Amino acid sequence: MKAFFASFAGQVFSVLVVLAIVSACTLDTRKAELGASLEGTNWNLKSLDSQSVNTAYLPTISFETSRITGYGGCNRYFGNYTSSNDGVFSTHQIGATKMACNNERDQLEQRYLEQLSKASLYAITREQLHILDNNRKILMVFTAAKPATTNSK
Repeated sequence: MKAFFASFAGQVFSVLVVLAIVSACTLDTRKAELGASLEGTNWNLKSLDSQSVNTAYLPTISFETSRITGYGGCNRYFGNYTSSNDGVFSTHQIGATKMACNNERDQLEQRYLEQLSKASLYAITREQLHILDNNRKILMVFTAAKPATTNSK
């Protein structure tokens, strides 16, 4: 047995075993964190109904205690939400300002708020927030907003 590990083939085998163990351990960091805290991060919409959202007027969402606020693509919105440590999530009493916008922005906002009202689960994976319905279908994906940088002297 000693001769095997001293040989080139034995050393290669040992390295491969170590790499396999390290790889298996790092896969756990990619799992979704059900019930991770929603508070303390501002989120920008990345996809809606499995389609990328590419607009200068990205919807946003943020959470504070039991309040939800954000920008829907045309108007500011607000309301209440509940969440639990097992990833259960729901919104309640969503309201919005009533500014007139072009048809494209209005349609985006209507789809966004409609999907938000269907939300029943959430998961945070690295710097992404996934909002899901009760069938675990992903309704929306958000990315964490980069904090504004300030030049202090």
